[in-house]
Amino acid sequence: MGTSSKYFVADLVEEVGALPTVAAQIVALTGDPSCDIHDLCRLIQSDSVMTMRFLALANSAALSGAHEARDLRSALVRLGLRRIRNVSLFMGMHDMAPSDRPSAQLDRKEFWKFSLATASAAQELARQDKAGNPDDAWLVGILHGIGVLALDQNAGIDFHEVLIRAREHAISLTEAELEILEFHHGELGARLLRQWGLPRVFSRAIDFYGEDFAEDELDPEARQLIHTLRSAITFVRSFAFGASGDGHQPVALADLSRALDLPESGLGELASRVDREVGELSRLVGLDLDGQHFGQTLEESKRQTARAGLEGFEDSLNREKLEEELAMARQIQQHLLPAALPTLPGLELGAANHPSLQVSGDYYDVLKIKGGLVGLVIADVCGKGMPAALLASNLQASLRALAGVFPDPGALLAAVNDALCENTPADHFATLFLAVLAPDGTGFRYASAGHEPPLLLRPDGSCLALKPAGTPLGMFPGAQYPVQEVPLGPGDLVAAYTDGIIEALNGNRKEFGRESLEQCCRAHFNSPCPDLIGTVVQTVRNHVEGPSSSQVEPPLAPAGAGGRPPVDPGDDLTMVVLRRTGG
Repeated sequence: MGTSSKYFVADLVEEVGALPTVAAQIVALTGDPSCDIHDLCRLIQSDSVMTMRFLALANSAALSGAHEARDLRSALVRLGLRRIRNVSLFMGMHDMAPSDRPSAQLDRKEFWKFSLATASAAQELARQDKAGNPDDAWLVGILHGIGVLALDQNAGIDFHEVLIRAREHAISLTEAELEILEFHHGELGARLLRQWGLPRVFSRAIDFYGEDFAEDELDPEARQLIHTLRSAITFVRSFAFGASGDGHQPVALADLSRALDLPESGLGELASRVDREVGELSRLVGLDLDGQHFGQTLEESKRQTARAGLEGFEDSLNREKLEEELAMARQIQQHLLPAALPTLPGLELGAANHPSLQVSGDYYDVLKIKGGLVGLVIADVCGKGMPAALLASNLQASLRALAGVFPDPGALLAAVNDALCENTPADHFATLFLAVLAPDGTGFRYASAGHEPPLLLRPDGSCLALKPAGTPLGMFPGAQYPVQEVPLGPGDLVAAYTDGIIEALNGNRKEFGRESLEQCCRAHFNSPCPDLIGTVVQTVRNHVEGPSSSQVEPPLAPAGAGGRPPVDPGDDLTMVVLRRTGG
């Protein structure tokens, strides 16, 4: 590189700078033995987003039990100072390098998936070993790649070369960095942690985890943290969950039990706990990750191993029975969708739902609103499969029951939210967009519960995203949902959709994206609404399959039609489209 590595590392640390202010203050306060809970509450309440995140975490399934933390102080007491410190650091790091920010070198979403899973696995391994503090192991797991983020943001072309070298030569990131940069991300990360005022044991563990060291170089606590971190990385890499940039080949799942010195039952328990922990924490920063990834991968590995024996035969029979039950559930759920969309003055409508699994967490509906009004709904329940479908059915029932009481879309969503908070677990929620149509078709009033913003496309070529203004349903009792009014001119088109449309990934892990959706809608702007939806869904499938596909699938059928295409984008696909036709 033609520059001193010591100077370059110091320069990088200076460029990264400090943690976001509130996160840094929380870390400092929680590290003070005389920390006062009231001071901590006041500090966190200065950031409304962070306040919501701590309340959501304290009321998650793993921590809440049957008791809801209704105020921030109760939530912080439940979490404890070390977990508060850990989550603050995680949120601060994610805010510095968000998973949705594009990078020419590193896939940020894959990086954060790997880091979260490593932290959770390290915590559970420390808990099982009864060696060291599980919260400290979690913190080392989430921090171990902080130097990677710093290089990604500030080392540009050189770091890109590092990633290529690691991948092409199947070597560790540390080895590739030493060859090209003459230092490694652990050294950079350790300096950052020292600048942020974290205890020395963490910076020492991050500095040495990727290289060999003599027994007397580190104290026992740091050595234990490194041992736990390396085991956690082995576990996560074996499941191919996310990517850290390493070129090392994963340990085969069949050999994982021996590599970690854990029985198969221990692997299953670890997989289940990591699944739950990753799901809960990823939602705090809006990172949508696959649910039950580790458990499902482990079970699939077991099925493949036993396929030739009696266990595999019995599993096949059980699976066939389950598939029959799911098919029946799918038929029932299909009957809950509108058999046909209404004919409304001055408007043309279209809608479709395609589940990733047999049953869907997405749905759409037409509501009879108090006063003779009509409401259009599109919703996306967290998760997939049967649990999501059950919550979707509950949500739909609540909406239909309360629509005859509340003509205002904001008041209706507030009432439904309170009902869901009372009757469902805290970690179950749904995003939803509700539009109450003007009787003459000249516009609508809408409220959104954190749903993907529908697109309003006009004949003059302009496009407006109808931003969400409320939290998802089922998260916080008493939430309010502001109402916006949208006039529609002749030819105006509104396309509402669920995140499965824009987040569908191709073989290069590239999302379809909102921009591609807008371009597709614009290109087929004058098509009938059902045809436009079919074209969008087919375009999404083509994106997932990639350019090599020569198979042409029929477009997704509109409301009331059957048929399930074989191409699975990995998530439920749902769209509702309306166009003003009157003059």
